[in-house]
Amino acid sequence: MSQKEYPYAERFGVNRQLPEHGRPRAEITAELNEMAREEDGFWQTGQCSGTMYCGDMEHYAFMTEAFGLYSHVNVLQRDICPSATRFEGEIIAMTLDMLHGDAARVSAGPLTRAGKAAAGGTPCGTVTSGGTESILSAILAYREWAREERGIDRPQMILPETAHAAFEKGAHLFGVEVVPAPIDPVTTQVDLDFVRRAIGPRTAFLVGSACNYGYGTVDPIAGLSELALASGIGLHVDGCLGGFILPWGEALGYDIPVFDFRLPGVTSISADTHKYGYGPKGSSVLCFRSRDLREKLYFLRQHWSGGKYFSPGLAGSRSGGILAATWASMVSLGREGYLRYARAIFATAAAMQEAVRSHSELRILGQPSFCFSFLSDVFDIYHLNDALRTRGWRLNGQQHPNAVHMCVTRPQTKPGVTEAFREDLAHAVAYAKAPTREKPFTGAIYGGLPRDQPEIEAMVRQVMVGLLDAHQDVPAE
Repeated sequence: MSQKEYPYAERFGVNRQLPEHGRPRAEITAELNEMAREEDGFWQTGQCSGTMYCGDMEHYAFMTEAFGLYSHVNVLQRDICPSATRFEGEIIAMTLDMLHGDAARVSAGPLTRAGKAAAGGTPCGTVTSGGTESILSAILAYREWAREERGIDRPQMILPETAHAAFEKGAHLFGVEVVPAPIDPVTTQVDLDFVRRAIGPRTAFLVGSACNYGYGTVDPIAGLSELALASGIGLHVDGCLGGFILPWGEALGYDIPVFDFRLPGVTSISADTHKYGYGPKGSSVLCFRSRDLREKLYFLRQHWSGGKYFSPGLAGSRSGGILAATWASMVSLGREGYLRYARAIFATAAAMQEAVRSHSELRILGQPSFCFSFLSDVFDIYHLNDALRTRGWRLNGQQHPNAVHMCVTRPQTKPGVTEAFREDLAHAVAYAKAPTREKPFTGAIYGGLPRDQPEIEAMVRQVMVGLLDAHQDVPAE
């Protein structure tokens, strides 16, 4: 384990067992504050892509206060804390309003129970611990629907190559087969013709991103909606990243394609409140077009010796603090607050993209908005990333093709950040054209390796496993 993975060992020691006697709370708080100040100092510069979406320390303090009032509450016990129902219900209702949930009342969409006539849906949702749980929950719901309503034992989902890796994680966990769909290399959108040909008797649902994490581009959701309707299958829109900012971009007049429940084939949408919803980490909303589909997530045990047990999703115990803080964040901002933040983010992203386009050596992929990816046909883009890192920037690296991306959040909207990006990018382009290293440092971390070479894949897997181990284990004595 390196100093980077566990930098506090020498300064604060390592707890390898419970201390014999508890430490003073003031001492513990001082230690926590010291670590937090150091770590917050990096992203507060505005040079970190994504990760910190709000960046407002007063807002964080406000959510911490709300969380503290309910952190000890288990929302499974609604009789003790009925406020949890208020928080959860209103979080879902506000999210549905933003995603035009009322449109679902006109049509239940392509999914209906066997023998039940299509009618208006009842838009609904559930609050999860984050985008991954929202995606896993959607996969589980579609699997159960396919089994119960269609008799499909091993259902399939058609998944764009750019879709989040959590879909493959869910497929692995729940026994759903992935049919990978290629993307157009120019638009970075999923190939609709391929999806149309790939739909078969075991297809349970399609996936589209609004927007995808890598390139910040929106799949042709309207086209996917038509295919879902024609085939009587589901369509999940992954709005974990864009769900809480693209609607405000549309309201501000930006060219944002429709991706929500206004499209009749859309049967579920995930949107993360802990990203551009500016809620606390560990919260997301999974919205459904109808209660029939949401019900597939429910777990009921009627004859357990401990009583009748039922839970709405994958999680059992959940902290009421997450619900309270998420609710407090949303109602404190309101539509005006979300629009104000979105206006600054979209303007900043446009200015940063213009800085990229000013260099003929760089090329932006697709037609992105607040999150954009770029590569170079002239030099190794990871050399550019190396140079930006020496100036304090942390852009996210990509592969197949090698690229880097910037996900613009509120910290980038601070005065002077865009100007610094433009200046540092020019320096990085000059360096990348005549680098001092033969191989870039960040290329070894993010990509640059060919696919389908078993020996290399095994080596990379070993490194990834080692990193996961290092992030969970204390250093050896």
